[in-house]
Amino acid sequence: MFKNLRIGARLAASFAAVVLVFLAGLLLVGVSFTHLMQDIRQIKEETLPFVLVVDEMDASRIGVQQWLTDVSATHNRDGYADAEEAAKRFLGGVEKYKQMYRQENDTDNLKKMEVIEAEFNNLYATGKEMAEAYISKGLDAGNAKMEGFDKSSEAVSVKLAAFREQQVAEANSITASALSAAQST
Repeated sequence: MFKNLRIGARLAASFAAVVLVFLAGLLLVGVSFTHLMQDIRQIKEETLPFVLVVDEMDASRIGVQQWLTDVSATHNRDGYADAEEAAKRFLGGVEKYKQMYRQENDTDNLKKMEVIEAEFNNLYATGKEMAEAYISKGLDAGNAKMEGFDKSSEAVSVKLAAFREQQVAEANSITASALSAAQST
């Protein structure tokens, strides 16, 4: 059939085929570029910021621990206000994570974050009890609470590290996917 066409028609059909292949290639590049931009946006707007959120939460946990230990050592209750501020920052980070997991319908991680929140609240309450025991009941009473306080803090720290690792792994996965898409494109 192609042989029966005049040369002008053959040239037009060949040119149209080249244009179609070019347009298909452009469409494929456009789709790949769109996916690449989505991956980069995910890293920029969610994954890396949530690594920072968990780091801030851990710094706040340490702050609570340090302020309550200072209150215990100095018997100066002014440190309670600083511990309260650190606790608010920690719980603000918890709320950011919970909000993200609700939006993603990620009930498993939402429950894990609720466990961290409960453990932190226990840590904070135990720390205040410890500080008051040191102030009002003496060294032995405070020391009796100190071990539980330290264990609670370590347990929260371990759980936060798992969330940090999860966010870093997600960033690495998205980056690898984006790099592969860029190389394919």
